[in-house]
Amino acid sequence: RFHHPDGKARLFGIEPKMPGEPIDGEYPYILTTGRLGNHYLSGVQTRRTDALLKKAPVPVAEIHPSLAKRIGLSLDQRIRITSRRGSLIFQVKVTEGIQPRTVFVPFHWGGDLAINQLTNDALDPTSRMPEFKICAVRIERVE
Repeated sequence: RFHHPDGKARLFGIEPKMPGEPIDGEYPYILTTGRLGNHYLSGVQTRRTDALLKKAPVPVAEIHPSLAKRIGLSLDQRIRITSRRGSLIFQVKVTEGIQPRTVFVPFHWGGDLAINQLTNDALDPTSRMPEFKICAVRIERVE
């Protein structure tokens, strides 16, 4: 039962819109964050489970082969992801399973590996949820 006179939920649709931070010449790639199957939320509980931690001990940035080639990435190099809010360094996995102008990083880690440090904190005007899932970034290989 919901807190309305008739006890029913109130549902409404939203108009899709572009992200609050579009890509541009300085930040030409899209960062998206998300979950891994082995971890839950911030990973505080799942990273304490040895079997789960062995499957994903650190966050790994996923990029498309064309982006890896564009930045001159070699095997076992790391990348620096820079947004308007800061910069972090990650191990990288090159995969065809992502769009060429997109980088994916899971959000289950804190400290120097907390990817949400880089994401946009713009709020949805209705739900007031932060726009953690997408922001504009620059990608470069780390020597």
